[in-house]
Amino acid sequence: MFNSPLFVVILMSIIALLLLLLTLSRRAGYLKMLLGVLTAAVSVASLVLFVLMQRGAGRPQAGQELMQLYIPCGIYAVLVLAGFIASALSRRKIQKDKILKAAAKAVKAQEHEREPEAPAPQKAENDE
Repeated sequence: MFNSPLFVVILMSIIALLLLLLTLSRRAGYLKMLLGVLTAAVSVASLVLFVLMQRGAGRPQAGQELMQLYIPCGIYAVLVLAGFIASALSRRKIQKDKILKAAAKAVKAQEHEREPEAPAPQKAENDE
């Protein structure tokens, strides 16, 4: 039962969907980028196994190609694109944050250079 190709395809499809949901629930960062790539990779692997399973079963029935082959392949393609898009947007956000952090650091350094140094406090002299 667990060695059948259909079970593996269904299991990988569920894992891809769960990875996508996990990807969408995270803030932009390295974790979201990794989850997006994993979602796309699992979706591609699941798509390949699905097509191989269809081919091994003797192709879709005549007139049923849309429901048995094209729509499932389209769903897998949407999962792949969603994973790559989430990953790309997260990468873009990381790069933008790095640029903003560097700019803020440069501004802070310029402000520090412009500020005149405060004179050292003078010691009070006691006449005794």
